[in-house]
Amino acid sequence: MPNPLLGALVGPPAAAPRTRPAARPAWRALLAQVPRAWWLLGLLLASLWPHGIWLARRLTDGSDEPWGLLALVTVLALLVRARCELVAPSHAALIASGSLAAAAALASFVVPPILAAAAAMLALAAFIASALPRRPAMPLFTLLLLSMPVIASLQFYLGYPLRLATAHAAAPLLALAGVEAQASGAALLWQGATVLVDPPCAGIGMLWVGSWAAALLSYLNDASARRTFANGCVAAVAVFAANVLRNALLFFPEAGLLPAPAWLHPAIGLTAFAAALLPIVSFSHWRAR
Repeated sequence: MPNPLLGALVGPPAAAPRTRPAARPAWRALLAQVPRAWWLLGLLLASLWPHGIWLARRLTDGSDEPWGLLALVTVLALLVRARCELVAPSHAALIASGSLAAAAALASFVVPPILAAAAAMLALAAFIASALPRRPAMPLFTLLLLSMPVIASLQFYLGYPLRLATAHAAAPLLALAGVEAQASGAALLWQGATVLVDPPCAGIGMLWVGSWAAALLSYLNDASARRTFANGCVAAVAVFAANVLRNALLFFPEAGLLPAPAWLHPAIGLTAFAAALLPIVSFSHWRAR
């Protein structure tokens, strides 16, 4: 039989000590607070680091205009603005963006870096389009393409054709003003004087800024892909028309018909660009959907 004095002399058995759960590492606790879409985006950007380095070097080495920084900042601002709407991309989007990132990495060994960087931008666009399902994808894709250093390439391939078209379109405008100038190549001839439509007057910079404005307005107005394309076409036509007007007005001081103070040339350029922005903004807001 159990001895009743045993409990009084020895006392009840001590309870087993409670084990505390192991503390989570600080980095895991911090990562748990970051939405899944953000750290997935960080992983994608990390996998695209060679193209990011090439892009940063190209935008800062003086070989191209750094306008692409404006497009990158615009995309970042739009992402921060819609941060509450970000969701984790679907598995199909993750596979697509990962495949495009791998293709960009492989393409860097066989094609020029700008083409490999374009594939990297496609990977980023596929990810963002799925992470923001309620936002239009085509304007963001356009802004990402505009962030690439393309102005020098556009100047090389499109500069002379645009200068040629501008000179031949400016001649009839000058005829309406009573100046019988003749277009010859990318120049205007009048009474033995030759006024050249030089590369800065080709309008490549204006075309880039007009495309950026059309893409941004398309995003803000939730434009569909077809409407975004239409906005871009209107921007191209408006910029070309404004550039023809600019070159026609610049003909007068360049030919010695008017005095040419130092501020006149940039003032005419800014006025022509403002004239191009008006139809771009108006059409982008017209029946926006």
